[in-house]
Amino acid sequence: MRLLDGVRVIALDFRGHGLSEHADSYGYADYESDLTWLIDRLELDDVTVAGHSLGGYVALLAATRTKRIGRVLAIDVKSDWTEEDAAFAERSRDAAQRVEPERESLLGRLAKSVLPTELDQDELELLAERSIEAGEGGWRFRWDRRALATEPVDPFAFLGRVRCDVQVIAGAESQVMPPRSARHFAEAIPGATVEIVEGASHHVELDAPELVAERILG
Repeated sequence: MRLLDGVRVIALDFRGHGLSEHADSYGYADYESDLTWLIDRLELDDVTVAGHSLGGYVALLAATRTKRIGRVLAIDVKSDWTEEDAAFAERSRDAAQRVEPERESLLGRLAKSVLPTELDQDELELLAERSIEAGEGGWRFRWDRRALATEPVDPFAFLGRVRCDVQVIAGAESQVMPPRSARHFAEAIPGATVEIVEGASHHVELDAPELVAERILG
C-alpha cells in the first residue's frame, strides 16, 4: 500500500466478506468479536482502526470493549434504519449468490456497486481478486449474501461510551452518511471530530485515497 509506506497495515476481511469463510451468524457482536480477537491475537496496543461503513460501525463498537484501540477513523458509517432497510435485510436472509457464465458480467456489477465512484481497470481487478471466484459452471461473487440480513443499526446506543480518539469522515455527496448525519454522529462521541470531504460520495477511501491515508497516518 504505497500511500501507507512505513506503517504496518493489517487488512481484515470480516466473516462472509472478501476471502474470509462464510459463517452461520452475522451479528454486529460477531464482527466486533472477530476484530477484537485479531487485535488480541497479534498483541496490538494503541492501534489505529480505520473502518468504512460497516467497518467503522464495528470499530467503534469494539472501542467500547477494549483498551487496545487507541484511535478510530469512522468513514461514512450508516446511522439510521428505515423500513426499506428492514425489507432488504429480510429478503437477504436466505439468499445465495447466483453463478454467472461470464466473469465480465460480475465485473460490471462490481463497478456499478461503487457508483458514482469510477474505478479504472487495474483498481477494478484488484477489487475483483477478493470479490469474485470460479464456481461450478461459471463465476460468482465470493461474499455471503446472507451477511446483508443485518440487524437494525443503532450506533447512538453505544457511541457515548467510546473513549478513544475518533475522527468521523464522510463524503459531501454521500447518501449513506450525509453531512448533517455525520455531524450528529460525531457529536454523540466524546471529543470526536468530523470532516466532510468535498467531491466524495459513500466510498471516501476510493474517491479521496490520499486524504484518507493522511488521516490514518495522523
